[in-house]
Amino acid sequence: MDIDTARTPLRARIETAREDALRADPRVGRFPTWLRAIEALHRQARSPLVPLVDLIVIFSAALFVRIPWPQSIELAAASIFSLYITGRYTDRGSLETQGVLWFVSDVCWPLAIMTLVAVGLSNAVGWPVSLTLRFAAATFVVMIIEKGITWSLVVHERRRGFGLRRTLVLGDGSKGELVIRKLNAYPEAGLAPVASMGLATEIGAEGMNPVLAAARLTQMVIDERIEEVVLAPEDADGEILRVVQAADGLDTNFSILLPLSEVFLHPGLATQVGGLPLISLGRIAQRCTPLPGKRLFDLSLAIVALIGLSPLLAITALAIKIFDGGPVLFRQRRVGRGGVPFELLKFRSMVVGAERLIVDLRDRNANTGLLFKVYDDPRITRLGRLIRRLSIDELPQLWNVVRGDMSLVGPRPLPVEPEDFGPIENRRHSVLPGITGYWQIAGSNDLTYEEMIKLDLAYIQNRSVFLDLRLLMRTPAALVHRRGPL
Repeated sequence: MDIDTARTPLRARIETAREDALRADPRVGRFPTWLRAIEALHRQARSPLVPLVDLIVIFSAALFVRIPWPQSIELAAASIFSLYITGRYTDRGSLETQGVLWFVSDVCWPLAIMTLVAVGLSNAVGWPVSLTLRFAAATFVVMIIEKGITWSLVVHERRRGFGLRRTLVLGDGSKGELVIRKLNAYPEAGLAPVASMGLATEIGAEGMNPVLAAARLTQMVIDERIEEVVLAPEDADGEILRVVQAADGLDTNFSILLPLSEVFLHPGLATQVGGLPLISLGRIAQRCTPLPGKRLFDLSLAIVALIGLSPLLAITALAIKIFDGGPVLFRQRRVGRGGVPFELLKFRSMVVGAERLIVDLRDRNANTGLLFKVYDDPRITRLGRLIRRLSIDELPQLWNVVRGDMSLVGPRPLPVEPEDFGPIENRRHSVLPGITGYWQIAGSNDLTYEEMIKLDLAYIQNRSVFLDLRLLMRTPAALVHRRGPL
């Protein structure tokens, strides 16, 4: 290193290296139509082409194991249907779909469950179990081979400079430079850095005007035709939340460089790019589309639960009427999907007129933000404490699910006005509110408002019918061991 270089401040050398890397990169998102189709197949994208090709591949596998063609069509169609209703055809980022293992862990589960169901029904319909198992094995093999072929083609073209998404790196100092260098060195990740901005200085700075930050980010995305944004924060939470706010309305995929502490705690979340732990946040500002199969899942389970629990519902209603004499149901205005209010139903567990007594209890609030919970709340009746402890008071919300106001799983609706929420918290309302969710599983009333918001946004980003099923199965144990005020 010469003297002049040594005298140059480290930050200036980093910025110079970054700009040189950007200028030297000739990749500008060249994306032939045929390559887009191949990549869509690899990512199991939400496109009519993908299930059509899968149908042909699965049908061929069935014929290969000598299943008669009418039954082959039926089995192939059932496989595609199971993938569709469980949300397996969706918009995944290129970081999430590197290699083939992601497909095994994410997409094969619906097929495995369908196979178990088919095996269980084999005897009833006179279908040999061995034939079902051969079909399942052939399906897994041919689909993994399909993904291996598509990934090989995608990697080959990306290393030639094709099929790379124009990427904006939001980061300061060495972290921003490291992300740019790694993405340039590993084009198979599919991201080509073509621009950079300071995260702490230009977008995520504390006290920065949100309108100005949003205008800067939007202008950069438009000018550079950005398809992907990678965040490389120095401190994380504060900067990231301000970027999310600034990104409102941008149809752009976001990823973030994880700190080592998060990698050790949650190793399954990160995707490696040359040893760099990145996690895809998806289109963090995009309005959520309805999840295929979720409404059918909610409606079926809610109706079954209402029928099965009808004796308990009747006994609870009768007990409230006998021991308290007031109304059986408590009706409260809550904020639903899209910020539209709805009337939430609960068994009444407090004295009549309890909402008018909140003013006298404000100084005893045990939570933060828009949450209001009080230890030893004097408004709760003796019977109310029992049904709250067992969460029986929440059961009438099954009718809210049947009516379409709520889902079984989702962000918990709050008894406030839509305008009370900030732009980040408002993302909770991009999906139907739920009876249970991450919040209830993680700690329920013992969590802060900020922790609740993070868990709700995590659910929205990762939601699927299988995630809903897992959360529902974990809810009873979480209710038994829950902490915090009732």
